[in-house]
Amino acid sequence: MSKKQLSAAQGVEVACILFTLNTDPEGMVRLAHSALLPPAYLEGPGAIRFCAEWRAFTHAVITAGLMQHAPNSVLMAYLRQTGNLLSRTSAPLNEECGQAAEHQETIAPEELESFVDGPFAGYMPLLAQGQQARCPDLFCQRLASETARAKGEASPPDDQSKARLAATMAMLVSAVWDKLENYEFLAD
Repeated sequence: MSKKQLSAAQGVEVACILFTLNTDPEGMVRLAHSALLPPAYLEGPGAIRFCAEWRAFTHAVITAGLMQHAPNSVLMAYLRQTGNLLSRTSAPLNEECGQAAEHQETIAPEELESFVDGPFAGYMPLLAQGQQARCPDLFCQRLASETARAKGEASPPDDQSKARLAATMAMLVSAVWDKLENYEFLAD
């Protein structure tokens, strides 16, 4: 089967679409509910933290996939879109991450830096080194820690919730990397 050729700009567009599709606020809330996460992660600050952590994981999955299948020019162009992607998906939130208020035009530089140096930086080495099986533990540790910081308390997801979340994370990695493998990305 021949691969579909994409220009660098089309490659970046595909990567951005993958990010947007996999970080839909309502979808992320459904994901948290279907993983049977504790109530602390289903509303308010816990839901907001879950969505933020899922965005970081998704961004890292796409970045690692581009590292495998695309030229550096496409990878770098996608990474330059990080602020735009976050401003579209992490607008000011009400009770849950699915109840977005007006979208921000841009994300503050310190928020972008915190995202890149924090959760995104945690997942990238694992994904780049083929250790994606370690991502669910990191996700749950970070989620519990950040939610506890915001709410004052939060217990980590139990083994059943962690297993459901791990399965969903594995499906995301597989689906995104398989999709990117179907393209031949052309350099600028």
